Amino acid sequence: MRAPGPAKAALCAGASAICILGGTLALADYAQKKSAKSSLNSIKSLQSPLVAQGQHLFLMNCAHCHGDDARGDEGPDLHGLRKTDARLSALINNGIKGEMPRFNQKLSEADVQALIAFLNSLK
Repeated sequence: MRAPGPAKAALCAGASAICILGGTLALADYAQKKSAKSSLNSIKSLQSPLVAQGQHLFLMNCAHCHGDDARGDEGPDLHGLRKTDARLSALINNGIKGEMPRFNQKLSEADVQALIAFLNSLK
């Protein structure tokens, strides 16, 4: 059996290097995603019960307009709000005419406070 020529050997070496690099990058991407997912689960487990309750209420009552991640859809993005808790309470309870329904008949004051805690947790 004859040894491959220098060009063929270089081509094989280059292809091997590309495969190794591609595998390494794929593994690094997988590890990063797994780490991010693990961090998110750790953050969720560190949520206060009030924030967790607020998140549940948000998903049941608000997500259809503001998006599951509260980044906005029909309604605005709710991350980084600069409103007082009193103003948020008034908005949730009274709604915004023609834009947002009022929730004062549906949600208790404790529910509204849980929603506010969740909204304040969004960065």
